[in-house]
This record gives sequence, C-alpha cells and structure tokens, in this order.
Amino acid sequence: MVKKAGRLARLGEAFNDAYGEGREEWTRAYRQGRKAAGEAENAPRWNEMSGAYPTGIRLTELVQDAVGKKLAPAEVDRRQIREDLGIGIKEGRAERVGQLLGTAAADLTQDNTRNFYWLLNAAQATGNVIAESAMGRANKALYGKSPIPGATNSAIPLNVKSAKRGGKYLDPQGNPRKGVSIAEDGTLEKRNFEPGHLAALGIPTGIAINTGLGLMSPFGGAEGYWAAMPSADDPTKTDNVLGEVALKYFMGKTGNLLPYDEFVKVRPDVSPEEYGAYQGFKYRRGEDWNPFDDGQTSMGAGLIRTTTDGIHGPELQFMGRSLPVTTGIVPYIGALAGGIAGVRSKRPILGGVGGGIAGLAAGQVVGQLLEGERRRRNAIENKSNNPDY
Repeated sequence: MVKKAGRLARLGEAFNDAYGEGREEWTRAYRQGRKAAGEAENAPRWNEMSGAYPTGIRLTELVQDAVGKKLAPAEVDRRQIREDLGIGIKEGRAERVGQLLGTAAADLTQDNTRNFYWLLNAAQATGNVIAESAMGRANKALYGKSPIPGATNSAIPLNVKSAKRGGKYLDPQGNPRKGVSIAEDGTLEKRNFEPGHLAALGIPTGIAINTGLGLMSPFGGAEGYWAAMPSADDPTKTDNVLGEVALKYFMGKTGNLLPYDEFVKVRPDVSPEEYGAYQGFKYRRGEDWNPFDDGQTSMGAGLIRTTTDGIHGPELQFMGRSLPVTTGIVPYIGALAGGIAGVRSKRPILGGVGGGIAGLAAGQVVGQLLEGERRRRNAIENKSNNPDY
C-alpha cells in the first residue's frame, strides 16, 4: 500500500511538473538546438512549431525508446539540451506516465495542438507554410548563419573579446545586436538573411493563391460573384474600395455566386444543371472520402472538399473557399517551382522572388489557357446536349 502511494505521489509530481511547462521553455530548447547545429534561430514556421511542440516531442521520444531506435547525434544533442533546461525525460515508469499525462493536459489548456490548425486554417496560410518549408529545404543557407569576418583579416572570424562594445555587432553591455549571436568559442555569427527578406520569398505564391481565391479584385467581385461589399446599383461592384480590400485582405471574404440568370451573362458556358449541381456540392453535408463514384469528396465536416468538374473545373475547397486547379493551383505550382529554382542561385532572395514571379506568370498563362479550353469544350457539349441552351 505504501509502495503504491509512493508511485502515485511520483506520478502526481511528474504530472504537475510537465503541466507547468510553458512555451518559453520549449521554444528556448528548440532555438538552443538550432544554435548547437550551427543554424540561425529563425526557421520556417512549420519547423518552429513542430520543433517546440511538447506533445509531438514526448510521443516521438516514447516511440523511439519503445522500439529501441538508435538516436542520431542531433537528436542526442536535443535531448541533452532539454535535460539541461529541466524538461528532459523523466526516469521511472510512474514518472514517465505522469509526465505524458501532464503534457497532454497542458496541450489542452495551452492550445499546443490547436495552434497547428490556427496556422493552417486558410488556404493562403497553408500555401505560405508549404512555400516557406520547400524553399528552406532547397537552400539550407536561407535559415543559416555565418561567422562575422574580422575587420583587419577577413579570414579570421570576429571574436566577442575583440569586438567593439557599442559598435555594429554588440551593444554597450556586450550583448549581441539584431541578427547576431555568440558561438560557444566566442565567435560572433550573423544570420545569413533577415526574416523580412525571407518572408518576401512568399510574395509570388501568395499572389497565386489570393488570385485563385478571387481576392485580388479590389473594385468588386470575381467573375460571376458578388462583391464582398456590394454596391446597391450593381452588386458585382463596390462603392467602398477600402472596405472591399479590408474584407478580402483581413478576413479572406469573397462575395457569393450571382443568381443563375445573372451568372450566365458572364459565364455562358455553365448550364443551369451544372450551376445547381455546384451549389449542391458547396453546401453538401456528410463525409465522402471516395472520389471515384461522383468525382467529389467532402472531408472533415466540409473542411476540405474537392470536385473534378465544378463550374471552375477541378477545384479544391478549403474552409469554404474555392481554389480552382487551373487558375489557382497551377499558378501556385509555377510560382513555387520558380522560387525554388531562384533560391538556389548566388543571390537567393532576389533570385527567389524573381524566379517566383516568372513562374507565377508562366503558371497563370498555362492556367488561363487550360481554363479557356475547358470552358470552350463545356459550352460545345452543353449546346450539343441541349440545342435550346
């Protein structure tokens, strides 16, 4: 009985300790791990979140230990860093169970898992995360750092002892300035690229996604849609450009489809039956994971929907926002491919942005050609099936 009470006490203590851990400790451990690996503190957002995600890390540790996996040197270093910070693995079965339960409970109150949903709960955000991660993998130096060369001899890195306090790299107290860090041996290092410049690499892919969603029309709605803030005289236009831009930029809001008698004036290739079927697709309920029966899917209570033959052709709907393949995803792929090629150049930022814009332009041309041909064929098919159409 006493032994059981002792186990419960140890379990409770470990639970309380893990439950009290905050994001600060895990973020600090992640950044120290990057520093030990010779990388800059900043990283792609997905890496930052997953690298400081307590629940995921604890489960990974559990699986690694359960199967007896041989740890890579980097993982050994990360475990040691967490141990040194007081958030390492608890020794003993009761302590380990208590730690896992405490981490799970902390996840509920600190929203650690829900943060991933909040990061990815819009097509623009998901597209940015994918682009950021892909370009980071294409050129590891984007999120790396380099020794600062000495003033008198560039072959010898600048050391914290010889660097001037209150100068370019150290403040008057000897602390590193923006973007500067101090290595274990005292060498001053600077990140290779500034975070704002890295964020600019996402401009072309961002344009592709926003255009595909119909958010790049400041004076009204996209083709066949109401404006987000419609005019009383013409609901496809807006009298409030600032309001229209604000709704689209901050809330990702687009207008609804026009009634069919108005919609067909700008989209004569769409029949009444196709229009009705598309409306049914947009608002259908229930789960449908099989795309092979009717070409449509609906997953996660409508979180993600797909169709192979909507009014925009093949289409992905994410959180109720329509992203056509031809005019949204094809340009995005072009922009991403151009950006990846560009960041591998000698000037990664300029090359990445320039390559992304070139890829975006090529993707938009290809996408528009595909969409134009699809509409032409659809109009011919509708005419042949219904001569009065």
